[in-house]
Amino acid sequence: MKNLSVNLPAALLSLCVPLTAAALVGPAARSVLPKPSQGVSYEQPRVDEGARWERVAGCARDITAGGNGVVYVTGCDVVPNSHGSSAFFRWSGAAFVPLSVPGHGSALATFGGTSYTIGGDAMMYSSINDGEWRKRGTPDRQPITDVGAGRAGIWIITSQPGGAAGNTIARSEPCPSSAIAGGNDFCAWRPVEGAGVRIAVGVGAWVVNAQGRLFEWRSGSNQWVQRPGCFSDVAANGEHVYAVTCKPGQGDGHAIYRWDRDNGGWVDVKGAGKRVAVDAAGHAWAITDS
Repeated sequence: MKNLSVNLPAALLSLCVPLTAAALVGPAARSVLPKPSQGVSYEQPRVDEGARWERVAGCARDITAGGNGVVYVTGCDVVPNSHGSSAFFRWSGAAFVPLSVPGHGSALATFGGTSYTIGGDAMMYSSINDGEWRKRGTPDRQPITDVGAGRAGIWIITSQPGGAAGNTIARSEPCPSSAIAGGNDFCAWRPVEGAGVRIAVGVGAWVVNAQGRLFEWRSGSNQWVQRPGCFSDVAANGEHVYAVTCKPGQGDGHAIYRWDRDNGGWVDVKGAGKRVAVDAAGHAWAITDS
């Protein structure tokens, strides 16, 4: 992918409004800022009494989180004629800093040291340990609109219409004797029934469709199970799942819920945003509206 012609670190900060406290402390959660006034927030694994969201400086369009505190965002300055792509930034523990390797993308996913994005040509790229971005294959070499990666493999939403629910879905076929890592993380794509607009992957896959319905695909069941509620975004990492609902939240955006598998329902984490991510430890991040 091509390098950017703008200085995104400066653009990133100049486009964001001043940030105030807004992430979960106790159990924690963080949120990120998109253009012109969207921010990043952070939350810890479990929401206990007195937990709160803490605002983190930054401006972002999409966000993903992996293991060991790894968090990536795409910045707010969109590259012209790039399907909404922008530069990549990584959380340093104190701030979002640009990746040293040039590139830009829209949707993001990361798992096991390999990151995935949709480039300016709407095709999929991968990067190992923040190394050079490499173009990867897609079903019939067609553009894609979203990507997720986790224990259940790599899942994508294609550019092919799948009815009123959104575009068609495909999942990776692993190479013999390989895990998700490096250039041999998958060898083929297999279509999956259903359609959607946003996808996330943990131990299984989660998809939000165009009507706001949320479905979970558990490994081994080979079928989608609808979960209650109306949602616009979802994030998964292992067994941890967070989702952005369709109702206004307590802050800048829509309410954010955490899936409680033990009780088979959702827990309101008292945050708000438009995009959400969760790392391997269960810390959640969200992109707010302002």
